[in-house]
Amino acid sequence: MFIFWKNKGLLVLLYLIVSFVGINMLIGILRRNFGGPFFSISFYESMGIVFYTAALWTFFTRNDYYQDREGNKKQMVTVNEFFFIRMEIWAYIFNFISLLLLCNSFFHYLKPLDTMGH
Repeated sequence: MFIFWKNKGLLVLLYLIVSFVGINMLIGILRRNFGGPFFSISFYESMGIVFYTAALWTFFTRNDYYQDREGNKKQMVTVNEFFFIRMEIWAYIFNFISLLLLCNSFFHYLKPLDTMGH
C-alpha cells in the first residue's frame, strides 16, 4: 500500500498516531494514580478524545507561514494533502469521527425505557 501526501500531508497520520499513544498513556496514568472516574473511561470515549485531539492538531497546523523582509508573518499558498484530501478536510473528518464515537459512548450507557421499571 502506498501512502500519498503532498508537503505537510504526512503529518495527518503522525498526528493521529501520536494522539493515540499520548491520550492512552495519559488515561493509563490517570487510572493508575487516581482511579475512580478514570476507570469508567470506555474504548469509545478514549478514541473520541484521540480523534478530537488529532482534529485540533491538524486544523491548527494546516497552513504554512513565512516571514517577509519586514518580519511580518505571511501565509504561504501551498497544498498540504494526505491521500488527495487537504489537511483542513482531514480535521473535519477527524472531528466528525470524534463526535460519532463520543455520541456512541453516551448513548451506549443510556438504559432503554422498558428496563427502568415502567
